[in-house]
Amino acid sequence: MMQPSRPVVLVVDDGPKNIKLMEGILVPAGYSVISADNGVMALQMAQSAMPDLILLDVMMPGMDGFAVCQQLKDNEKTRHLPVIFVTARDDMEAETRCFALGAVDFIAKPVNMPVVLARVKMHLAMERQRRGLEGMFEDVIEFAPDAFVLCDNQGMVRRINRRAEQLFGYSRQDLVGRSVAVLMPLRLTTGSSLVCLRRDGSEFPADINVSPLETHQGSLVMAVVRDVTDRQKAERSLADSRTQLRQLVTQNEAVREMERKHLAREVHDELGQLLTGLRMEMSLLEMRFGAQNPGLADKVQGMKSLLDRAIQGVRHVVTNLRPTALDMGLIAALQSVCTEFTQRTGIACVFHTVEQVVDLDEARAVVVFRIVQESLTNVARHACASHVSVTLGRVGNALGVEVRDDGRGFAPDVAAAVTSFGLLGMRERAHGLGGRIDIISSPGKGAVVGLTIPFDTTAGRSEP
Repeated sequence: MMQPSRPVVLVVDDGPKNIKLMEGILVPAGYSVISADNGVMALQMAQSAMPDLILLDVMMPGMDGFAVCQQLKDNEKTRHLPVIFVTARDDMEAETRCFALGAVDFIAKPVNMPVVLARVKMHLAMERQRRGLEGMFEDVIEFAPDAFVLCDNQGMVRRINRRAEQLFGYSRQDLVGRSVAVLMPLRLTTGSSLVCLRRDGSEFPADINVSPLETHQGSLVMAVVRDVTDRQKAERSLADSRTQLRQLVTQNEAVREMERKHLAREVHDELGQLLTGLRMEMSLLEMRFGAQNPGLADKVQGMKSLLDRAIQGVRHVVTNLRPTALDMGLIAALQSVCTEFTQRTGIACVFHTVEQVVDLDEARAVVVFRIVQESLTNVARHACASHVSVTLGRVGNALGVEVRDDGRGFAPDVAAAVTSFGLLGMRERAHGLGGRIDIISSPGKGAVVGLTIPFDTTAGRSEP
């Protein structure tokens, strides 16, 4: 079984006795010790042997420890080596300068053996942990599902991962050292999106996240690239499906309204006229024979009452199917629905408008009426309000309608999560004709339903 290698410690000191002392402390503890008695030799050995840790004296002839540490940290190959200063200078200025140069620790002479062993052991353990984390991070980047491209500040590629090779079609040897512009040409930038370029000349849309990265090799820029071709296709397909679904909903609503209109006329013309004629016949029967037969008169009166109830029921059905007030215009229809709401619920409902006539085609007028009707129904069912106002007016080239109540209100996000299609239905009705619904509410502060719908039937509809 292979034995683990012993950690290598480079001892840099111009005093042979100090080097011997460190060897006597470290070798029995399981460390390999190499030494240098001047700064130039220390720099050479650091590059050739790549020790796990350096114990560095400060006061040496020629190049002192501060200069040695500075050159170690300036060298890309050795800047990661942990340095512990071991010096007879124990003043605050020296210690501060040691840490400013990048040293990990400071030990004052004369050294204490347990202190030296503890510090060396601690910093070697920390270095092993750092290298382990770096290795783990390397694996994470290498096998990440997204492409990683690391560049220097001049835009030259320094490193890529496996996914980048697959995505762009370049090998690492072909790409490292080249400008990142071969992958992400600025000429292909469109708005907030970016089109990337493969080696074969084909293009693909990408999401790119760029962030600065400080490494032992200096400051780099890391770009994480994700091919979003499939996602954009799915988004377009979803948008097309949503548009088709909304067109279908709009068409179905139009067909339903036509069926309601036809049915209302049939009920009004056939059943309504039949009941009205029957009541007239009852009245004639009462006039001709009631005086002669008091019992018949009472019976006829009871039948007339039933007929009156039936006629009222027919009118109610016809109004629900298609309000006859719409034939007189949208304003009259909204006034009528507000009056009927007050009579039915006892809640004061006031209609406000400064418009005399609203030039709106029938399809839009029906949508406005139905949304107001549905809003008032919601107020009656849920709001516990004492006052409602319906306001109609022009908003530029659109018609604006607002239904405001002083009820208990609700949280719109909670209402949207409830299994109810009232609010969703209103939104879809409005959207089908290029309009929009805005709902403002909060618990205890009432609610406002605002509808905006364009007058122009050819106006572009809002995006899904």
